[in-house]
Amino acid sequence: MTQIFQHIRVDGAPYLRGRQYGHSASEKIGHCLRLYRELFEAYASMRWEEAAGKALLFEPFIKEYLPDATEEMRGLAEGAGVDYRDILALNCRSELMFALPDGCTSAVIPPAASADGKPYLAQTWDWLKPAKDSCVVLELRQEPLPTVLMVCEAGFIGGKGVNSAGLGCGLNALGIGRGRLGVPLHVLYRGIMNSVKISDAIEAVSGAARAGCGNFLIGAADGLVMHLEFTPENFDVRMADKQALAHANHYLSPLFMGQDTLKGMFPCSFPRLHRMSARLDEEQGRLSKELLWDILADHVNFPDSVCNHEDPRDARWSRYCTVYALLIDLAGRTLWVSQGNPCEKNWICFGL
Repeated sequence: MTQIFQHIRVDGAPYLRGRQYGHSASEKIGHCLRLYRELFEAYASMRWEEAAGKALLFEPFIKEYLPDATEEMRGLAEGAGVDYRDILALNCRSELMFALPDGCTSAVIPPAASADGKPYLAQTWDWLKPAKDSCVVLELRQEPLPTVLMVCEAGFIGGKGVNSAGLGCGLNALGIGRGRLGVPLHVLYRGIMNSVKISDAIEAVSGAARAGCGNFLIGAADGLVMHLEFTPENFDVRMADKQALAHANHYLSPLFMGQDTLKGMFPCSFPRLHRMSARLDEEQGRLSKELLWDILADHVNFPDSVCNHEDPRDARWSRYCTVYALLIDLAGRTLWVSQGNPCEKNWICFGL
């Protein structure tokens, strides 16, 4: 099968690396913009021009949080031959379009739970099948900050991955039905990926004026792994000791469970979490790369399973499926990504 994940390498100052990224991924960025133009109108009753204008309201918060981010986005827009506001809107898409959150099932695996004594992060990314054609693997050298290797939608400056310091992250979508102007989660991704240790990664989320909600799964090569749930006003951390910890698309912290609104949109979140947790517990201390791939391919409660497949009974823009699954070897600074559903067993490795 042809590799669908274009591997893009960029370096230099923020504007320069953004321009390299935009030029290399221009075709995929065009596809991404066409997809979200349709989605914003279908699910948020918002024309793209309106979304691009509203995205400018987030710009001051991004500049304060991560000044290089807007410069990188400006270079990205020039390299791709699109408007800067288009790139900004993509990076604010989760906050501008609450109506259609993406789903996923994830796990953090501490050294005591794995077969080789190394920590891992694992997850699926459940979204819409057309998004597969927008995915890239971005390798970003940004001295003196860590080099970042991440999977993201083309045009986004933050995504799931690992850096040269051995720190990695992923995400579960969560919601409480409201947000505010602040730092978008795709920029928070980048704040985490610029970190060199777990406490810095926590601060990258806790110290931000957050715009929305979510759960970051974060881990480090030294063995610390955790889930970090957040809302605009608060956050909570659940660190794994010896057992691997799973997550899906509903809040687990008592701080937020009563506010959860997304769980009604994703009733499959509960069986997915149950299956992931059960499989991880069954293989405690024996979790190898191959076993984790098998767990990510679980089909119980098909098609709304951990390995999620389109349900033809759903409306066109509600036919979620696993676009890819991801396994991150934190100590090895490598990531494995499935080209499509993990049950197809078509995994590709990328490393720093």
